[in-house]
Amino acid sequence: MAIIENGYLRGQIGNLVNRKVGNKNVVQTKPSDKIQQTRWTEAASRDFGTASSAGALIRRAFRPLHMDIHDSGMHNRLQQQMQRVLRGNGKQLQGMLHVQRGNIQRLVDFQFNEKSHLYDYLYFDPKVSFETNGTTSIALPSINAQRNFFIPKNCSHVILKIEVAGFNFRFKNFQTIGSHEMEFPIYSQNGEGTDPQTLIFERQDKHHDSIVVSLSILYITKNGSYTFLLNSEDLNPVGIIAAYNL
Repeated sequence: MAIIENGYLRGQIGNLVNRKVGNKNVVQTKPSDKIQQTRWTEAASRDFGTASSAGALIRRAFRPLHMDIHDSGMHNRLQQQMQRVLRGNGKQLQGMLHVQRGNIQRLVDFQFNEKSHLYDYLYFDPKVSFETNGTTSIALPSINAQRNFFIPKNCSHVILKIEVAGFNFRFKNFQTIGSHEMEFPIYSQNGEGTDPQTLIFERQDKHHDSIVVSLSILYITKNGSYTFLLNSEDLNPVGIIAAYNL
């Protein structure tokens, strides 16, 4: 608000400040608190947005595995990991970083639940290989529930879930290429394991720029006709086991 005092205008109207200097009425623009972004900060902001949207895409793609049961910092950890992916193939112009020009393999071993690292609960290593045509092969050894998994209290069955997803990060979309689920009773295998097998997944969409493979372990207990899931925020092993730039 401004007022006229002794013939002079004093006070503020909008972003204009009126004051008396000697016998003159001076009008000035009020300085802005907003700091204008430089082209460098704008470029860094674009790269941050690229990493953030890519991380969100991965979270959505593998929600059937992590089921939103994860530590509170997972979103930030994944965004930071995607920033490392963007910087994984030499220096590039700031503000122009893209996943397909980075190194998606830097995602390998990312844990969706920091409180339960996958390989603290899985006692074998799936062998994943990628072909240039986009075919994904996953070789599994003979598996026995008691020998190859950590078994929590009250658990009667273990479920191993594998999912392969293709991503087009530039257009912010993904497609599930394939999934596989295996259930293992803990006390009825009599020390025997499954036969070794190789899973083959063929992609149909030729527009993917990356393929990512995730694995999770579900713990259940069966009581008559009821099945209870034992996974919780403290026990939900799920992680990325392989990734490939096409």
